[in-house]
Amino acid sequence: MVKIAIVEDDAKERSRIRECLDGIQESDGIVFDIAEYESGQSFIDNYSPGFDIVFMDIEMPGIDGMETSRKLREIDSSVILIFVTNMAQFAISGYEVEALDFILKPINRYSFAIKVKRAIARIPKKNKEYILVKNGGETRTVLISSIHYVDIDGHYVVYHFGGGESLQEYATLKEAKSRLNGKEFVFVNRSCLVNLYHVTGVDRQSAYVGDVRLDISRPQKKAFMAAMMAFSEGVR
Repeated sequence: MVKIAIVEDDAKERSRIRECLDGIQESDGIVFDIAEYESGQSFIDNYSPGFDIVFMDIEMPGIDGMETSRKLREIDSSVILIFVTNMAQFAISGYEVEALDFILKPINRYSFAIKVKRAIARIPKKNKEYILVKNGGETRTVLISSIHYVDIDGHYVVYHFGGGESLQEYATLKEAKSRLNGKEFVFVNRSCLVNLYHVTGVDRQSAYVGDVRLDISRPQKKAFMAAMMAFSEGVR
């Protein structure tokens, strides 16, 4: 079951999204658990982590979709966020809150289905696995799927999350990869592991996690691109 939130002030638009999701359920046998919210404020006020995908309208009265998304990222860094808008230029700001994609209004069923299936492929299957990170004098419990990438700083491993947050502990990158124990964590270079669930773009020399650019080294490029291709095709 895929748990979905629709945050949209227009009842007709919410209904349209539901119709498109119903179509995917019928054609692909994917079961959705859908909750609807008429405003960003009601969504945030009643939010508890557990959603897999959030469809967020950008233009809403009160707090708009961007502000709602910023508040969302403060409490949930791993939920998949998709903007719904009638103005494509607003979607560019999605990098700020690590939105996976955007859907233009009026919604096209075919395009919608492609983007939803792409989002479903990125839902972490191990979203309830944790590791313990010894950060200074305290030990923190960290949700593995919330880790965006891991790099090193001297003798310390640094775990990076959404919103620029990070934790570090005395360890090697090899030890960190062994603890993370998942194919979704791949070396982009000898000093950095990236979580493929959070990669938002790739070019010849770099992988992007939101607005963070990570260099892909020549020795790692072939293996990284193969892993990225397998991941995009739904191979775990």
